[in-house]
Amino acid sequence: MLLPLIWTLFAVLAVGGFLMIAAYWLDVQERPDLSLRARIGWSAAVLAFPIAIPAYALTADPGWPMFLRVASLVPAAAVLLFAGFVTGAFT
Repeated sequence: MLLPLIWTLFAVLAVGGFLMIAAYWLDVQERPDLSLRARIGWSAAVLAFPIAIPAYALTADPGWPMFLRVASLVPAAAVLLFAGFVTGAFT
């Protein structure tokens, strides 16, 4: 009964997650206060995006407003919903 709602939520979070990945990567590339080594490290961390984006938003002081800091959790939420679908948690 809730499956269509959960699928819709997953689709919205997946699209939002891709947008957050792009925003994260572009922000890392445009920060002049980061060294080349730090930019490469944060860029490589995009491979672990559910952890790296919130870590960057909360610890690297990117100057993001509170909305983007909360939105940094969107990719992790999408991955959790995907894992729920794969494991059959929503059947």
